Amino acid sequence: MSKKKTTSKSRHAVVVLGMHRSGTSALAGVLARLGCDLPAAIMPPNAVNPKGVYESLKICKMNDAILASGGSSWDDWQAFNPGWVKSPRMEEFLERGAEVLSEDYGKSRLFVLKDPRICRLMPFWTQLFQERKTQPVYVLTHRNPLEVARSLEKSEGWPLATGLLLWLRHVLEAESGSRGARRCCTSYDRLLTDWSGVVSTLQSRTGLNFPRVSTRVGADVDAFLSRDLRHSVEQAEAMVDNPLVSKWVRGTFEIMERWTEQGENDADHGVLDQIREEFEASAPMFDQLIQAMQARITRDEVALGELQSSVESRTADLTALTGQLDQAGKDVAQLTSRLQEGDERLQELQKTLQEVEQDRWQIRSALEQRSQEAEDVGRENKENAAQVKDLETQLEALRADQAGLIAERDQVGKSARMMRLKLQDEFEVQLKEVLTAQRRHADGHSAALDAEVQGLTAALAKARQIEEHKAEELQRLTADRDRSVSEREAQAETLGQLQHRIGELEQMAAAYTNSTSWKITAPLRRIVTLLRGRS
Repeated sequence: MSKKKTTSKSRHAVVVLGMHRSGTSALAGVLARLGCDLPAAIMPPNAVNPKGVYESLKICKMNDAILASGGSSWDDWQAFNPGWVKSPRMEEFLERGAEVLSEDYGKSRLFVLKDPRICRLMPFWTQLFQERKTQPVYVLTHRNPLEVARSLEKSEGWPLATGLLLWLRHVLEAESGSRGARRCCTSYDRLLTDWSGVVSTLQSRTGLNFPRVSTRVGADVDAFLSRDLRHSVEQAEAMVDNPLVSKWVRGTFEIMERWTEQGENDADHGVLDQIREEFEASAPMFDQLIQAMQARITRDEVALGELQSSVESRTADLTALTGQLDQAGKDVAQLTSRLQEGDERLQELQKTLQEVEQDRWQIRSALEQRSQEAEDVGRENKENAAQVKDLETQLEALRADQAGLIAERDQVGKSARMMRLKLQDEFEVQLKEVLTAQRRHADGHSAALDAEVQGLTAALAKARQIEEHKAEELQRLTADRDRSVSEREAQAETLGQLQHRIGELEQMAAAYTNSTSWKITAPLRRIVTLLRGRS
C-alpha cells in the first residue's frame, strides 16, 4: 500500500473494485451516503439489488464495448488481451471515456465509480484517470468465493467452477492493476457487520476524508444495510474442505481476508503474482476443457430448451384439456344441479297432483252432497210452494173476512147514526112528554133507553170478540208465513191495517158514547135514578 499527496484542486474518484455479487452495490451505496457523487445516468434497482445498483449505465455499456472490441465479455474468466492497450481502439475509447465521465459526473471533485468490469480493464482506466487529472482511490472488496459462485450458479446456471474462476480473475486483475495506488482492502462481511469500522479504516489508509459523517448519516446507512441483501451464505471453513476450490482461490481469499483485518502486506504481492502466473499458464488448458464443457452445456441447453418448449406445449395442451375438463365438470355439475332441480320439481308436481286428486275427490264429494242438498231444497221449495199457496188461500179468506168486517163495521156505524138520530128525535119527544107527562112514563122510557144501550154494548163486545178471534187467526197465519219473508211482511201489513180498523171502530164506539144524544139523555138518566132512589 502507498499514499500520495495531492493538491487541493485534484478530482477524487473512489473506485470500487470487486467481482460481481461481491457487495459492490452495497459499498457504493454507503460511499454515496458519505458524500460521494453518483453518476447522472444511474442504473435502476432490480430483483438482485432492490435497494439500488449505484452503477452508471453509460460506463457499463462502454466497458462492455471495450471487452467486446478485445474479443471478450463480462463473463469471460480469461485475461483481457494485453495488446489491446496499444491498439487504436485504446485512443478511441479514451476519448469516449472522457465524454462519459464529463456527462456522468460533470465537475464533481469527489465521486464514486463502480462497475465490476473495471477490474479487468485497469490499464485503460488508469490511463483515463491520468488524462482527466483524476486521483483514483481504490477500494478492493471481496466476498467468500463460494458464495459468489453459488449466487451465479443460481442466477446464471453456471457450474460452480466457472464462478470460482471468474472470481479469481477479477480479484487478481483488480489487485495487480491497482498496486501502488491509494487503496484499501475490505470485504462484504466486514461491511455488513461493521460499516463504520470499514469507513474509518478507508479514511486512515487512503488519507481521504468523507464530507458527510454524522449521527443522522449513520442512521441512514444502518437502514440501508441489511442482512436480507445477502442471499447466499457460506462459512469460510468450507473453502478448505471443498475439492472444487483450488489452492489459487483459497490462497487469494486468505490474503484478501488478512489485508482486510491487518492491512496490506507487500510480502503477499509475490504470492499473488505467483498465483496469477500459474493461473495464466494453465488457462489455455482450462479454456479447452471449459469450452468443450460449454459446448456440451450449450447443446444440453438447446436440447433442454427444445424439451422445455415441448413441455410447455404439452403443458399448454394439458392446461387446455384441464380447462376443458374443468368446463365439462362445471357442465356436469350444472346438469346434475338441473337434474336435481328437475327431480325436486317432479316431486313437487307429484305432490301437487296428489293434492289436486284429493281436492277433486273432495269437490266431487261436495258436489254430490250439494246435489243431494239441492234435491232436498227442491222438495222443500215444493212444500213451501204448497204452504205458500195455502197461505195465499187463507189470506184471501182473511181478506174476505176483513171485507165483511169492514162492511159490518160500516153497517154498525150507519145503524148507530140512524139510531142516534132516532134516539135524538125520541128524546126530544120524550123530554116534552116528561115535562108534561107523568113520572112513570119517564121512568119507563129511561129503562127502555138503558136496555137499548146495554144491547148496543153487548153488540160491541161481540164485535170485539170476533175481531180478537180474527186477530188470533191472523197471528197464526203470520207465524206460518214467517218462513217466507215477502209473505210475512204482507201479513204484518194486513195485521197492521186490521188493528188500525179496530182502532177506528173503538174510536167510533167511544164517539158514540161521547155523542151529544148520549150526553143530552144524561140528566134524564140522573132524574130517573133519583126518582128510583126516592121510591
